[in-house]
Amino acid sequence: MEFAYRPELWQSLFDMVARAREALIALTVLLTVAIFVLIPEQGRVALGVELLVLSILVWGVSLRLQWRTVHALPAQRRRSWIGRLIGFDTAIVGITLAGAGLVTGRLGGFLWLLPTVLICLIWSTYNAWSLTIDAIDRHQDKTP
Repeated sequence: MEFAYRPELWQSLFDMVARAREALIALTVLLTVAIFVLIPEQGRVALGVELLVLSILVWGVSLRLQWRTVHALPAQRRRSWIGRLIGFDTAIVGITLAGAGLVTGRLGGFLWLLPTVLICLIWSTYNAWSLTIDAIDRHQDKTP
């Protein structure tokens, strides 16, 4: 049971959990945006406010989780991890701009949701693929 007290042995598990968390958050954000857009007979201003509130909530949760993850990583891995997070953060900016655009009737409105959808779908697919490949590699490494 000594392994239960050695953090370095648990690093890969928590790397995988962090990637799964990112994929789940990205898909949840897309689902939430879709639910708001599909509310019948809703005006553009109301939808814009909903998207703004969503983006603020996602920013808050996301930045908190990102900060925790980055500070839990060894210093040499932090820079590459921060680079990965920029993509997801860019998707959130798209929601913010779409919401602001719908409220003001300027800035392009729904056009900002296109990059958000693409980024979130690519992000989630990449994370799911990485998890699968990592799991296969770890299994093969353990098999004699």
